[in-house]
Amino acid sequence: MVAPVSKHLRRWSLAAALLAAPATAAAHPLPETRAWIDVMPGGVHLLLHIPLNRLEFAVGRPLADHPTQLLARDGEMLTRYLLQHVGARTANVGWLVERPVLSVLGTDRRAELVADLTLRAPVGMDARRFTLLYDAVLHEVRTHRVEVMLRNDWAAGQAAQPPRLLGELRAPMHQLDIALPAPRVGGAIGSLVAAGTRHIADGSDHLLFLLLLILVAPLRVRAQRWREALPLREAWRGVVRVVTGFTVGHSVTLALGSLGVVHAPSTWVEVAVAATIVVAAVHAIRPLFARAELAMAVGFGLVHGLAFAASLDGAGLSAWQQAQALLAFNGGIELMQVAIVAVVMPALIVVLRRAPAAYAHLRVGLGAASGAVAVGWLADRSGLATVPALAVVDTLMPWIPVAVWSAALLSWAYASCNLRHAPRPHPAGS
Repeated sequence: MVAPVSKHLRRWSLAAALLAAPATAAAHPLPETRAWIDVMPGGVHLLLHIPLNRLEFAVGRPLADHPTQLLARDGEMLTRYLLQHVGARTANVGWLVERPVLSVLGTDRRAELVADLTLRAPVGMDARRFTLLYDAVLHEVRTHRVEVMLRNDWAAGQAAQPPRLLGELRAPMHQLDIALPAPRVGGAIGSLVAAGTRHIADGSDHLLFLLLLILVAPLRVRAQRWREALPLREAWRGVVRVVTGFTVGHSVTLALGSLGVVHAPSTWVEVAVAATIVVAAVHAIRPLFARAELAMAVGFGLVHGLAFAASLDGAGLSAWQQAQALLAFNGGIELMQVAIVAVVMPALIVVLRRAPAAYAHLRVGLGAASGAVAVGWLADRSGLATVPALAVVDTLMPWIPVAVWSAALLSWAYASCNLRHAPRPHPAGS
């Protein structure tokens, strides 16, 4: 396929280029091939991203000079090349490798060949234990590396989450033994529900925002100030209303973001999330949206949903699997929200009804502290300043329910003591 003289010339050319520009190589790591595996019944899909400026040394002809014309000019040659250099086997029996679907990512010398291959195990063979055979580029460029990652294994619970590194190929190692875990009950659904609950439980910013929402939900506004408590039923109705509004908002953008319909830079999304907490903190101290809390919850939920979407990658999934992944991940988020409301809200209501003055101090204190933390996140995430103290927030968050319940118990004890020592009215006529 490649003339021996050309092979040696290109090998020495590459070595000379690397030696001549050590500083550049240090500043810009060599491009590597990335391989993602999606498990399917009876085999796998293998998605390759191969840098053209390395592939051209392997095939013996320029590829990276005109990437936009590559497939029309060399598509058939590259198809044959990949079929010769990519394979799999189980117990020394080779798998069927179907013709790859090729495309090109990029328009300059950093462009990559994207190849989507389907590898099918022989009938009756275990498709979850196999050896991946791969020496594309590696047979010619010995410094090249291939990262092999498991992207989706629906039956075993790996789906829509960050890929897991299975191994690395580099010369002279041209094969990788892969043993996928056994399928389990619930598969990816259980993993995605758990991922959704962890996303809220570990996300201090989302927790803080939710806490600020429910902190003022049972209060009535009079003359631009938070005043007395709403009747119990009306208070719970207010909590359900704002939490539902938040759910509707973040569900919409979570769906649009995970399906790729909406894409926003993650840095700006994180800055916007911090900004919503600043506003919610001010609102907890002094009402800003007294008659529009539902709209606030929906609007800010849209922002938080974009942040949730960054944790749900549907690449490589079928449409049906994407829909299930979205429902499961969002279901996990809702479960954790309901759990937080169920734990914190009764304690807040006890404090509000037994010691309204203490509740006012609690509300203002939490609002001020949350606002300060959110301003720190704003500065940190926008690159304006580094705030090391923010690391403490994650440590303190689990103690907030404990603090709220302690306040509730103290309020209960204080109110009971006052009632016991309050002067009793004398019987009429005594």
